[in-house]
Amino acid sequence: MRPVGNGVTAAAGFLAAGVSAGIKPSGKPDLALVLSETRAAAAAVFTRNQVQAVPVVISRQRIRHGQARAVLINSGCANCLTGTPGRSDALAISRAVEQALSVRSSEVLLASTGIIGQRVPVAQIVRAIPGLVEHVDRAHHTAAAEAILTTDLQVKEVALQAQVDGRTFSVGGMAKGAGMIAPSMATMLCVVTTDAAVPAGLLRTLLVEAAAVSFNRITIDGDMSTNDSVFLLANGQSGAAIRPGQRSARVFSQALTRVMTELALLLVKDGEGATRLLHVEVIGARTTEQAQVCARQVACSPLVKTMLAGGDPNVGRIAAAVGSAPITMDPRRLDIDIGGQMVVRRGAVVPVSRTVAAQLLQADEIAVRINLHVGHGSGRMTTCDLTEDYVKINARYTT
Repeated sequence: MRPVGNGVTAAAGFLAAGVSAGIKPSGKPDLALVLSETRAAAAAVFTRNQVQAVPVVISRQRIRHGQARAVLINSGCANCLTGTPGRSDALAISRAVEQALSVRSSEVLLASTGIIGQRVPVAQIVRAIPGLVEHVDRAHHTAAAEAILTTDLQVKEVALQAQVDGRTFSVGGMAKGAGMIAPSMATMLCVVTTDAAVPAGLLRTLLVEAAAVSFNRITIDGDMSTNDSVFLLANGQSGAAIRPGQRSARVFSQALTRVMTELALLLVKDGEGATRLLHVEVIGARTTEQAQVCARQVACSPLVKTMLAGGDPNVGRIAAAVGSAPITMDPRRLDIDIGGQMVVRRGAVVPVSRTVAAQLLQADEIAVRINLHVGHGSGRMTTCDLTEDYVKINARYTT
């Protein structure tokens, strides 16, 4: 596998564009389109929040067909808690895309991000769609990736190539998300494309597996959004055939997982107010499931995250988070190390010098390893620190 450029348009036969439809008061780009030149196999995973935005509900229904041609994303308005009018708005926008592209309604997937409780400006978006369609091109991937941002500071794109049976295929993606990132799908929007030929059923299986070890292994603030959506489209234009149970499926799965994992890390690095990353690894758990529960408990702890923000190695906060997890453990066996430095051994703090302590949490990325010594299960999570800037950003998000 090797990295390549172009994000969602790295895969042959995919085009993208991003424009301003006037949804954001700032005038920044807020409407993106990803288009496959041919009908593509399609799969998706969505938020598990019981309060779901209108585009999530519509796309969940449409993805059952296992095919798609386009994904339309707007930022600046979530179209959530908008009732029947919100659904009518989304369908009107979808019809405008269908007419502009001459495709069926079931082939257009929708996603939105932004403020909850406001209706989207349908007339403005509909007016912008012809220009959006006119601009779709392989060169406009970054414009699309920019148009889906909200509080993000950075565009997030990843693409790579791999080979199966002498055929080269590409996998590329774009994502957005800086807040409301929680492990339960992660809170973000993402579109991944590939020119490999993958049956819809296999595509769905591999997407779920890749999401479990990428977007479901990150957290920024522990809050789950109403709009989470990850779309995966495969149009087969490379001629690389991916078959269940074959080596080709393993190679494709590795490529997909790598793209999604790299996008997930970009989300955490761009977390609202974030200055440091924390990689939490739990080993020696009774089961893999318990290890993951423990890692999540530590990564979601506000005290651990503020400890990270202050660069203060208060290991009691890590131990307390471990102990609060609903898992099997014996505190007398607990080991914790930070960046390779043992700070808790067999349930007791290991004294370190002030100089060593001062350096433990000063790097941009820090690894914490927790060994429970009760089994062979392992799990991991990545999070970021919780700073004053996060509070400032979210305290006035709608005003």
